[in-house]
Amino acid sequence: MDLNDLPGHISYFLIAVSYWATNILWLRVTAMIGLTMEIVYFQLSGGDLATGIAWDLVFMAINGYQLYWLYDEYRKANKLEGADELAAGAFAGMSRLQLSRLASLGEWRSVHTGDVLTIEGDQLHELFYLASGTCSVSRKNGLNITVGNGVFIGEMGYLTGSPASASVTAASDGRAFVFNSERLKKRELEDEATAAALHIMLGKDLAAKLKTSKSADGDIDGLTRAHALH
Repeated sequence: MDLNDLPGHISYFLIAVSYWATNILWLRVTAMIGLTMEIVYFQLSGGDLATGIAWDLVFMAINGYQLYWLYDEYRKANKLEGADELAAGAFAGMSRLQLSRLASLGEWRSVHTGDVLTIEGDQLHELFYLASGTCSVSRKNGLNITVGNGVFIGEMGYLTGSPASASVTAASDGRAFVFNSERLKKRELEDEATAAALHIMLGKDLAAKLKTSKSADGDIDGLTRAHALH
């Protein structure tokens, strides 16, 4: 093998590896190195290869922009306010980058005793994650229960688009992360990975509520009771 061909073999090997990469960051990095080596190979090969090199530079520019975008996301993720609080609850298992993408769609909000989070029959425009504190859940049929930190409020309304089936009032001071439902749904359409992570997160919350409600009274209607906060 001619040594002049070595950069070409390295280039195409790295480009092939990039096709197998599941981590988008490493995919971009290997593609950038592979394209760089391809330009070196073109130069060593001689001849008029301006077209190939020009396209490689275009591909490198695209990957360079995507790498900068990823770097900026990781930077923001490392500075994410309350990341440990989120990761300790229903968000456990999500990467810091996924948390950052979700966190950009909402904000932390202090919850004070007596604050009304949802009103039975009203359309919901926000999805709450109660990081700390307790809430009282009541319905016109007489149901009145208390839920503690680490639960979602409004996820059934978010998933189905239905009005709140219960009124939820803060029973103590606490803190909640509040998502804008419209922005969250838009992100789901744009980012399949984040959408999948979000649905897994909400699914785990629903499953935990179902398990708790069955353990509490063995009633098949427990699911409705557990979801009363929605």
